[in-house]
Amino acid sequence: MQVLTSWPEWERWAAEKKYTLLPYVLKSDLDLGLPVSWENAWQAAAPYSLLLENGKGGRYTYLGLRPVSVLKGKGAVAEMLDLSRPGSEAVQLSGAPLDLLRQWIRPYRSPALAASAALPPFTGGVAGFLGYDVARSLERLPSKALDQPGFPDYVWLRFEQLWIYDHAEQALYCAVYTPVVAAGCEGLEDLYQQAAAEAEAMLAEWRRLAASALTTTAAEADGIVAAVEAAGSGTDGMWPGMSTAFAVENFQAAVRAVQEYIRQGDVFQVNLSLRQEAPLASTPEQVYEWLRKLNPSPYMGLLRSPGFALSSASPELLVKLHGDKVSARPIAGTRRRGHTPAEDAAMEAELRGSEKEIAEHIMLVDLERNDVGRVAAYGTVRVPELMTVERYSHVMHLVSQVEGIIAPGKDAYDVIAAMFPGGTITGAPKVRTMEIIEELEPVRRGPYTGSMGWIDYSGDMELNIVIRTLAVQDGIGYIQTGAGIVIDSDPYREYRECHNKAKAVVKAVLCSEKLQELRNAGGAEGGATR
Repeated sequence: MQVLTSWPEWERWAAEKKYTLLPYVLKSDLDLGLPVSWENAWQAAAPYSLLLENGKGGRYTYLGLRPVSVLKGKGAVAEMLDLSRPGSEAVQLSGAPLDLLRQWIRPYRSPALAASAALPPFTGGVAGFLGYDVARSLERLPSKALDQPGFPDYVWLRFEQLWIYDHAEQALYCAVYTPVVAAGCEGLEDLYQQAAAEAEAMLAEWRRLAASALTTTAAEADGIVAAVEAAGSGTDGMWPGMSTAFAVENFQAAVRAVQEYIRQGDVFQVNLSLRQEAPLASTPEQVYEWLRKLNPSPYMGLLRSPGFALSSASPELLVKLHGDKVSARPIAGTRRRGHTPAEDAAMEAELRGSEKEIAEHIMLVDLERNDVGRVAAYGTVRVPELMTVERYSHVMHLVSQVEGIIAPGKDAYDVIAAMFPGGTITGAPKVRTMEIIEELEPVRRGPYTGSMGWIDYSGDMELNIVIRTLAVQDGIGYIQTGAGIVIDSDPYREYRECHNKAKAVVKAVLCSEKLQELRNAGGAEGGATR
């Protein structure tokens, strides 16, 4: 084991008299591994908790089970909960979401650990989500769509203890942030020893989680998948028993309305989405476990809060700020996966050869370049990667990378304001497309096409785009997917593309419900649990 924040560093940081939190980070090089299932973690968690995972070729998993405070809100109304003081009343706040978020985290100042190559990019700070409708605080938008079921616009959790698992090094980091007085601190050494003891306790807790017995064996999981596939339900990307406010004929009419706006010169492309909803017969945690198995993705996450949860397998980064480097990774252009390697290669060739998909992708890369340019120093924006094909369980996408150097005087919240919501899930030009989305989509998007991720105490951050996600509120599940509409779009094909994108999440839901059914029955052949 290694202690990566030494006592002399604490003394130096305290002497600088500018920090309110000091970090203690313990690294275990023993290959403790990831828990095969997070189920036992949730049993030990507070009602608010969060997991962020790089599930496909990524490096880190972040787990926070017991936040010290929560900021959540709807529109201009918010509340802050101090979870470190049980029984304390919520503090009522008002203001724009990003302003409140900035004000909430501003008093917490800590040394910038991410500058060290030996440490993960996120060891402590706030993590949570921003719903799509936070855009209403950034742009003047109409209010036409139904606000149903009234999702929160944002939920953020502040952590002073965080587990970070490094997949590349197979190492675990236990990070503890200890409040200190900014002007120095009597008894600092006692606080250092207390932080060390807390980190050791976190390491012991992780050992218990990693060593916990499987709740479902690989063979049993395979049996559940086989049973779901044999039933044929959900193979078309439609959740059995679901309802939607956007019937196929209405969706196709909306596509034609978008095309008329394009003819009139209002827009070049609009991302139009539809939502499915149904009672969830399992739990958000179980759905997330199946998303990990069936559709591992670069920007996965599970946010838990009373009455509301998000289980996300997002492939897309909205924006990342690390030091002075701003990065975005737009996705635009989709084909389904082939059933054989030859068919898969043919689908890739079709995607790469599609003038429609290439034109749409280039247009949205230009939009992202413009958004990054709003907060980047002049002349620093570049596109080091253009139109790579990335594969996921049910679809493949065209992906690019846009980068820039942040301008002096700008911070993470300025970057979010410039980039949010992502242009790939609105269209171009962004503000006009959001007005059209509000006109044509029957319900507000809520979490869908918002962002989930983290902001650390030094101002670095990473946010995904909330797609390929199940939102759950009061026992009802919501799956929303979209398609980019251009002048030559076929309305029914775009409707089918929405359902193709929903297949992985629908399958995860059905597998989780099948598992719950077997548990309720006390186990069954091919799906018994331990």
